[in-house]
Amino acid sequence: MDVYPRPRPSRKQENNNNNNTNANNNAGSRLRPVADALDAVGFPSKGDKTLLEHKAQKDFYDKIVDRYMRFCSRNSHDLEAAWASLPASASADATKNPPANLPVRPRAQAPPQNEDADSLVAKTAKLSLGPQKPTRDERQQSPAVELSTLLMSLRKLREGLLATASTTPVTFQQQVHIFSIRFSILAHHPPSYFSSLRYLLESLHTSTHPLTPPQLTEFTSYLILDYACRQNSFAAAYALLVESKEKHGFQSPVVEQVLTALTHDNWVSFWRIHKGVDGYVRAVMGWATENVIRQALKAVGRTYLSVNLNWLLTNCTGDEDWTWEGLAEKERLGWDREGDTIIIRRPKPKQ
Repeated sequence: MDVYPRPRPSRKQENNNNNNTNANNNAGSRLRPVADALDAVGFPSKGDKTLLEHKAQKDFYDKIVDRYMRFCSRNSHDLEAAWASLPASASADATKNPPANLPVRPRAQAPPQNEDADSLVAKTAKLSLGPQKPTRDERQQSPAVELSTLLMSLRKLREGLLATASTTPVTFQQQVHIFSIRFSILAHHPPSYFSSLRYLLESLHTSTHPLTPPQLTEFTSYLILDYACRQNSFAAAYALLVESKEKHGFQSPVVEQVLTALTHDNWVSFWRIHKGVDGYVRAVMGWATENVIRQALKAVGRTYLSVNLNWLLTNCTGDEDWTWEGLAEKERLGWDREGDTIIIRRPKPKQ
């Protein structure tokens, strides 16, 4: 045991040491990255109580809308590619990465800009805090990271609304779910839009707070098409169609034409409709495109010995961006190419 007391530093030395410590702490705080305003808020389901107050919910929603508008602005040169940037491997949980996405396919060239992102901005512009310059961290993030951040932020907000459903104004809940559904459809993330669609139509659309007729038609259409195109559940799609007609006089020629085209494997009609609808409907229809292409190729293979290459790519895929090499590799076609002609099978020589 040390019986000699340890020497204490002088008061001057203590002050110097404290000043050095404070200086080091300040320097460290200057180097510490600023937390993302959206990432800083946790999930209510995991114990975070930030979004259990209505004012905090409104502020958080405004931040999401503002971040979304900056996302569109930064990726305006190729917004379609930004929407399709999420990884292809699926996750049923929107709180986990990577979220679900449409299957990736080879293309001949970059796709055109998505006009419906501008439409979504126009629908929500009045809700934004106003244009702000992106932070350095935002500029360095890939579109996939930004989309994932926005999707998870919307999930956090929806959890907060569900926990405070009895006290939060219904109109605000409808507003959040409408934005969330439209955004998630463009991002091709069913875990984010499917549950919101059902909750909006089954719980938030009431006699005291009804959706407008155009909104009711819009979101009912998305749900019917999702049943048919993504889930391949035509029984559920037709059941909802009949129920919606009886309850609120739902009418949508496009929805009925899509259902008819899919049930009859009418790929010509499907692609004609696909080209004429807006980006939201096209995005939901996109879940059925792989099956439609496969059915079209089977029909062509059973009918023809040979076909023109351009005709095959344009009519069977509905998209001029496909290449023969990409299509043959993806669908594992054993057909031969001779110039602009695709040889499906050769006639047997006469004996």
